[in-house]
Amino acid sequence: MRNLLTLVVIGLAGLLGAASIGYAAYVVSRDTVGSPVTKVKLTPNELAPVRARPRTTPTTTATTTRATPPPPPPATTVEPGDDHGGGDNDGSGRGRNRGRGGGDDD
Repeated sequence: MRNLLTLVVIGLAGLLGAASIGYAAYVVSRDTVGSPVTKVKLTPNELAPVRARPRTTPTTTATTTRATPPPPPPATTVEPGDDHGGGDNDGSGRGRNRGRGGGDDD
């Protein structure tokens, strides 16, 4: 019974805290932030930027470039015999935990 009463009191305190945070966020968001109204006094000619002169593109002559072929791939050599790089991986394993899974909790 005492645990239930403690749980209810903590729950009501949390609900009251959440409600107060929500109300504080509401109060802060009601304020408006703005700058004062200012009027810009410009003539219609000052609104648009000055027209730019059209650019003249220089004429270029066509040049042909010849792509060089890529270099040939490097030659591969195969060594005879087994290099002991891989195993047959039959799952038997070696050591104490042969045939059993895991083994890290001993």
